Amino acid sequence: MPDFPLDVDLDLLAEQLDREIKSRGLSVRTAASQIGCSPTTLSRLLMGSKTPNLPDSRTLLQAVSWLRKSISDFTKDRVPTSSTIADVVLHLRALPELDETDKDALVAIIRAAHDAYRLRAKKG
Repeated sequence: MPDFPLDVDLDLLAEQLDREIKSRGLSVRTAASQIGCSPTTLSRLLMGSKTPNLPDSRTLLQAVSWLRKSISDFTKDRVPTSSTIADVVLHLRALPELDETDKDALVAIIRAAHDAYRLRAKKG
């Protein structure tokens, strides 16, 4: 039983951590150092709900803080006020009728479109 009372969406947290690490161009070791946990712990966090070991509340709070978010942004019963690319990816991966190859392809398409939009928006 985890020592945190909230029903945390570990897959959403993993997706947002992965996205942030990539957007900052960090290694897992560097990101872990910034978060304040070991690289092994961060690797487990990046596994989402597939991790055999649930993170403790301190680690969760440090990771969420590093993302500049609140733990309530990751509770399963949250009502989002906005949607992020991580939310979209999580929903795509949850589609039961698609196999993993199709899910990976859709995620790649959505991320490419999102990145292209962000580049166009920056150029003004």
